[in-house]
Amino acid sequence: MKVSYSVVAIVSVVALTLGSASYRVSTAPDRHRLRLASARATCIASGGEWITVEREQTCRPGNGAKKL
Repeated sequence: MKVSYSVVAIVSVVALTLGSASYRVSTAPDRHRLRLASARATCIASGGEWITVEREQTCRPGNGAKKL
């Protein structure tokens, strides 16, 4: 039986793509939490107030704080 290298290459690319996609989906909650924590720290450090409005978290600039 002769091995077709183009078929092996296509199967390899598809397998790597599926693996990469499943990794990104499984780590999405961690990346989301890290992004929110970073935004919260930046907001508070710049003198703002971290608030939640209708399930959405955002930064409200405080007195003298520059808008982010």
